[in-house]
Amino acid sequence: MHHSTQPIRVAIYARYSTDLQNPTLIDDQVRQCRQHADRQDGWAVVNVFQDVAISGATRGRAGLEALENFVADGGCDVVLFEHLDRLARDLEVLMLFYKRAQHADVEMHQLHRGKLGIFDIGILGTFAQLFLEELSHKTRRGLIGRVEAGKNTGGRAYGYRSEVLPPRDGKPDGSIMQIDPEEAAIVRRIFEEYAAGKSPRQIAADLNAAAVPAPRGRGAGSGHWKANTIYGHRSRGTGILNNELYIGRHVSNRQRYSKHPETGRRVSTPNPPEEWLTIEKPELRIIDEDLWDAVKTRQDVIDSSRTRAEADDKTAAGAAQSARRRKYLLSGLLTCGQCGGNLTVAGKRARRRYYCANAKEKGEAVCTGMPGLSEADAAETILGGLRELCREMGDGV
Repeated sequence: MHHSTQPIRVAIYARYSTDLQNPTLIDDQVRQCRQHADRQDGWAVVNVFQDVAISGATRGRAGLEALENFVADGGCDVVLFEHLDRLARDLEVLMLFYKRAQHADVEMHQLHRGKLGIFDIGILGTFAQLFLEELSHKTRRGLIGRVEAGKNTGGRAYGYRSEVLPPRDGKPDGSIMQIDPEEAAIVRRIFEEYAAGKSPRQIAADLNAAAVPAPRGRGAGSGHWKANTIYGHRSRGTGILNNELYIGRHVSNRQRYSKHPETGRRVSTPNPPEEWLTIEKPELRIIDEDLWDAVKTRQDVIDSSRTRAEADDKTAAGAAQSARRRKYLLSGLLTCGQCGGNLTVAGKRARRRYYCANAKEKGEAVCTGMPGLSEADAAETILGGLRELCREMGDGV
């Protein structure tokens, strides 16, 4: 850098991640960086960038992107941070930032280490990425330990409530699950009605008609029961009917989480059954084995029938399910005028119509429904409105 008379412009970057949950860390980082800049001859802080409660492995951070643009526009001569892992914990992201800084003739400085070169970036960045991998293993080991000790590992299953344990050695000791009598009664009702032949859709409609709060959104503005809330996904263990905790069996580690290499988003991947962790919890049993087996038997029959119907594509049910998986011109754009719910497409190709999803999945207590709107009529109505709008805009020009 050549700054014989001009001050050296410094941009500070600070970040704290979701696992720390301490907003004061941002202030501490910025303060230390400012103090360091004040001690340097000719340095002047011109901007401060920060990302709050965002992991260093996450890409697309607003603060980091703003800093990158600032560097590219020639806004500074030095980027200063407490530690390289504040900038990023992903080695690829760090190297890309280093290349961009080099191109803009901008130096990267770390507190207590000074200017970083490509060797420093490689070594420190590798350690930062190794830290994330090791943290993942330790987190998984800790979760398994908490499950084996009978403690909660996050979330709350319908039918249970959490009881906070007394502190141990002055520190929080987590919580344990206990059966919630009112919700447990609803769980038994669902299992019994399904085993007796009632469909998940009808069970959901009856629960909504009885104003029973759904598993999510309890309290003011509570949500509604849906067929999928009850039936869920068998292989993933989701849905009321597939939760083995109701027979006193806690199953965890069904899936693992990782950061997508391109987006940085957290994604889940199913683990093979041999990696699942199963612990017997008889004190949490809500239904008996006979009722559980009766439900599984009926699910087996329905699932096998559905598979055959979809393969042959001969039944209306199979066609309707295939239609729900497809995307149409107005998918996600139409809502019910009565309840505001999304409209969904059902029916064979020549007779596809839009119906209210709430009326179909949640019952009349939520929405009494609407006459089916044909796909062709819906498209023509929307396009006609657009044409009229275009004419009005043309007249006004």
